[in-house]
Amino acid sequence: MIQHIEDIEKLEIHFSKARFTKRLVTWSQANKRSLPWRDRWLQSNDPYVVWVSEIMLQQTVIKAVIPAYERFLDRFQKVEDLAAASEDEVRLASRGLGYYRRFRMMHQAAQYLAANPDEIWPEDFNGWKALPGIGDYTAAAISSICFDDPSPVVDGNVERVFCRLFDIRLEPNLPKLKKKFFKMGLDLISQRFPGDYNQGVMELGQTTCTKQSPSCHACPMQKYCKSYEHDSQTLAPKAKAKIEYSQVGLSIFVPKRGKLIGLKKRPNDSKFLKETWGFPTAISKGNTLAWDGSVSLNLKAHLKSESIGTVKHSITSHKIKAEVFPMTLKLSEDLRWFESQQVEENLLSNLDRKAWKAFLKSQEV
Repeated sequence: MIQHIEDIEKLEIHFSKARFTKRLVTWSQANKRSLPWRDRWLQSNDPYVVWVSEIMLQQTVIKAVIPAYERFLDRFQKVEDLAAASEDEVRLASRGLGYYRRFRMMHQAAQYLAANPDEIWPEDFNGWKALPGIGDYTAAAISSICFDDPSPVVDGNVERVFCRLFDIRLEPNLPKLKKKFFKMGLDLISQRFPGDYNQGVMELGQTTCTKQSPSCHACPMQKYCKSYEHDSQTLAPKAKAKIEYSQVGLSIFVPKRGKLIGLKKRPNDSKFLKETWGFPTAISKGNTLAWDGSVSLNLKAHLKSESIGTVKHSITSHKIKAEVFPMTLKLSEDLRWFESQQVEENLLSNLDRKAWKAFLKSQEV
């Protein structure tokens, strides 16, 4: 077992690498789940459909990604379609997924690729990593799946699998461990089927070697696992330190002009949801309110209305409690005005969607 970070350099692979890899690849090929991006890749052999899925899956669960993925590819069927789109169109197509910077970077990468057709597509880890918004994990995933480049992925699932395999009772995301895991991945990855190896080790963590109640009885790698041997699955890996959330108070204003509802683009100095279209938002600072970012509206004129509801939301390490207020305005050049039935499809963030539902509910009373 490994309980101290200084012992990590002594860690060695205790099993036949060739047998381990062959067994994992065989299991992966036989047990792959049918997922939209896998199906599209088999049908089209187009790296674009894998790339979109890997960007969407960053810090987002599969269940939430599937409908957004289908909607996105229906709208932008090829990389050239994405490159030709406006930034607002890309934002709308990725609405509800959060972390919008990743889609802005993907849009920039698509524009670069479309402008340099001789370079479509990068075929190895370094080529993908040179594109905007592509980190180690994403570069390894795409290059291995699409181009058989033997670059190993290391994500939370892989970290957990490796911690269990070697009975490492440390927090799995420590920098020294990540470097060690990458080196292990280089040693273990299949040279012939690197994509199946990478998908296999990730799928093992997602479906079998889970965080809670791992299905050790059904694990194809059971005989290689030190944690199974020591009955220490609950100890390896060590639980990550709990996130300390900061509490944030917001006031969200729903602008109304007759039957029209107004949305405003948040500026790039907003604390939350930079450059997304939504409702004007103010942050509580002690007993006062201040607009979030450089929003050029008169806040004091709208503080007399009563809250029509409260919504709760989390963004990274922030727990948000937001009061929702109606806001009557004359036509403003700073706002886009929509019919009520058009508002939902133009809201990018789940925070704004919650505020909109609270507003609609108040109108029913």
